[in-house]
Amino acid sequence: IKWQVPPLGTLKLNTDGSSINNLCAGGRVAQNHIGEIIMAFSSSFGTGNSAEAEAKSMHLGLRLCTERGLSISSMELDSLFIVNCFNDLWDPPWAIEYILRDCKNLISPNVSISHVFREGNGLADKLASHGHSCQ
Repeated sequence: IKWQVPPLGTLKLNTDGSSINNLCAGGRVAQNHIGEIIMAFSSSFGTGNSAEAEAKSMHLGLRLCTERGLSISSMELDSLFIVNCFNDLWDPPWAIEYILRDCKNLISPNVSISHVFREGNGLADKLASHGHSCQ
């Protein structure tokens, strides 16, 4: 399993969240159709669980893309739980419901949000791990 390039002329956003001892961090990377990194970030989010870390990482990634005028065509996460909550297949916990609602406001309706196994989300995973050392 490896990262798959997005269609020609488009950007893909991969995000990942991490919670260790109730401390959350996240990583995000936007890449183009030839795999060039357009944007990559690590962040610490303070206290919370893994679902909150995943949701906050996705939210910040979408906000950063929007602020920089980057239009993404797809987004991948290795959290099936968050993907299913975002796609209205499952009810999200109240702690992340507002975050997911705001995420939906940050993207156009044609952007696909899908699950990818951790191996296909390696760079975002490494950035999330690095986020635990960020202030």
